[in-house]
Amino acid sequence: MAEATNICGVAVYLAPNAERDLTDRILALPGVELEAASGESRLALTVIDTPASLAIDQIAAMHRLPGVVSASLIFHAFDTADDESAVETEPSACCGGACQNSGAHARASAI
Repeated sequence: MAEATNICGVAVYLAPNAERDLTDRILALPGVELEAASGESRLALTVIDTPASLAIDQIAAMHRLPGVVSASLIFHAFDTADDESAVETEPSACCGGACQNSGAHARASAI
């Protein structure tokens, strides 16, 4: 079976009076990367599984940090290393060439 990875987009809101090093403590969690910040109170993060921990465990750890108001999952993707069936490079597999997508074309879901 292929190894799978969770890729999560997380919006984090910090209390206005949160400790100045709180962002650094969040970014020190395994698999956490800063994508954008708005002031000192809003963060947009990518959180992925690592060999040592799951993304969901890091999101839960954020919730437990003093000064974190919320950490909300806003995007989730599940990726497997050998899942080449999910993407087609030929337009005919996706749309018959009707779309303007110049990159990969998504194959219709079997679900």
